[in-house]
Amino acid sequence: MNSLGVYNLIESIWSACYVITSSNGYIKKRTRAVRTFYVSLTRFKSAQHGSPEEALGCLTSCEMLLKVQYQGRKIYIKLDDVSHSGLLEQAKEKFSIHNQTGLYIVDETGTEVDEEIFCDLVGEKSEIIWTIVDCCHSGNGSLLQSSCTSPSPSSDTHTVSLKRRHTGDSVMSPRMDDHSSQAKELVQSLLQTKPGGEKILREYSETQEITDKVRRKLVNIVVAAMIEKYGSAPPMDARTRYALGIVTMFPCLKDPYSEKGYEHFFDAESNEGYIAWKLKNMQRELSSGSRRSSSSRDPSSNRGPEFERDVTTEHQLEGDQCREAISLLKHSTDEEQIHMKMKQTFQHRQKIVHDPKKSCTVLKVFPRFLDTKGLVLQDFQLLFGEEISTKLLEKWGTLKPKIIKESKNLTKTPVLNSLIRSAEENQDEDDDLPAWDSEMAALLLLVCLLPPPPSGKKRVVKIKVQEAMKHVVRFHKSCRSLQEITGSDEMRHPYILAVGMARNNIHDFYIVVDGQLIPCKAKSSLSAFDELFKAHYVLGISYDQALHNMYTFVQTTIYNVDVGLCHESPRVKELRAKILN
Repeated sequence: MNSLGVYNLIESIWSACYVITSSNGYIKKRTRAVRTFYVSLTRFKSAQHGSPEEALGCLTSCEMLLKVQYQGRKIYIKLDDVSHSGLLEQAKEKFSIHNQTGLYIVDETGTEVDEEIFCDLVGEKSEIIWTIVDCCHSGNGSLLQSSCTSPSPSSDTHTVSLKRRHTGDSVMSPRMDDHSSQAKELVQSLLQTKPGGEKILREYSETQEITDKVRRKLVNIVVAAMIEKYGSAPPMDARTRYALGIVTMFPCLKDPYSEKGYEHFFDAESNEGYIAWKLKNMQRELSSGSRRSSSSRDPSSNRGPEFERDVTTEHQLEGDQCREAISLLKHSTDEEQIHMKMKQTFQHRQKIVHDPKKSCTVLKVFPRFLDTKGLVLQDFQLLFGEEISTKLLEKWGTLKPKIIKESKNLTKTPVLNSLIRSAEENQDEDDDLPAWDSEMAALLLLVCLLPPPPSGKKRVVKIKVQEAMKHVVRFHKSCRSLQEITGSDEMRHPYILAVGMARNNIHDFYIVVDGQLIPCKAKSSLSAFDELFKAHYVLGISYDQALHNMYTFVQTTIYNVDVGLCHESPRVKELRAKILN
């Protein structure tokens, strides 16, 4: 008997393994042994060559080598037991997946494969890449890396691609909301038919990115289409549908920290976002300047440094004991004792900070802030805990190159170019502009990416980016007296005073508040900025209006404070989407 004859014989046995039950009238599962046997047989038949001995050898071997991927990483997995549960167990071990539930398998088309048909498909599709999907992570703004295309000889199963792929090439969860796919089709159809739309699709296909310029064109096309269809006041559900379609079509624009991911394009609750802004501008033009009042905002959206938080700290002093500790602090020089007493009076200090009548006296009541390093850091940790306190220093290594990359898409100016060179530690010796060190330069690039918004009663006053940077840090040459600062500066909002021989050679940092100097424990620009941000919360001081977007980005995206609870401008959400996606 030849190999094909062996196959036909066993296939007959396979067919006979169906057992029809008279009581329930359904087909029972085939036994695991027979299923595995069939997989091995099918694998042999697909080779279409070999002797009967080789065929039987194939049948007696239950081992199988499968290509499997999880979150972009691809590996081979050998299965002794070819089963749905066996593959999941091996995948958990190989990929170090700690989640014990919520995992499922999809094939090359993105279709979920259950236990009933897994062995059948393995036999029929032995060469495809199986994808493990974690439903606890797949819907959290992260897009699964795709290999749902037919394998080619040039594909490398050990290479992890770090670039996001087009949604059409990505493994879409079978649980994906129908509204998302319909909204995506709506936007895709619009771009394919409207002038300029094909160019947007082509550029995205090539770069996997959406620049500010392209995003503005995209919003213009969408808003024009809505007005053409609905008139000057499109319904809220239409605006929401287009916003959802945009972030589904272009995942790099999705904000992973907001509830729905598209609020920076349109938020129905506040009637804000890029689509809302463009609509309002066009409505003004169409109605000869008539204005619509903006919807009122929930007071909770004003969370930030001035928001009073419920904090319970152990060993807090009250009454006479608290007053005695405060009196002792005014005269003590023992640093260990100062830190202990400051910790014991933390809750009392927070009451002063958030009392409008007393908040300006906190540095007088607790003067040790002005000569003892580390007290700002200690209070912030008591306020938010150690995990949040370390966020900036932990995340910066990952965020910095992405900030530099996004800055290169901005309109070039001498200041911007100098900051980028400094951030990349590639400063030109002939550069006319004084250069900050790499960390400070990268931090100041955030001011360029999130420039000062219009301010004032009519929101027409706007300071330049270069001036706004002075609200973050100022250089003070070490040969000059610090009294020049304390005697003249009345700026309420905190900023860093960097003291040294040059901007890229700083030996001391201070936080300047109300013309008073708080010495920093920091020895680097990054740590000094960490203390600057924390000083706002410790002293209950609002963000500088010119830096509001920048500080809000740092607050929510880096420190993860009040995520979803404070108001964020669309620019903040858009930058977060670009950097985190």
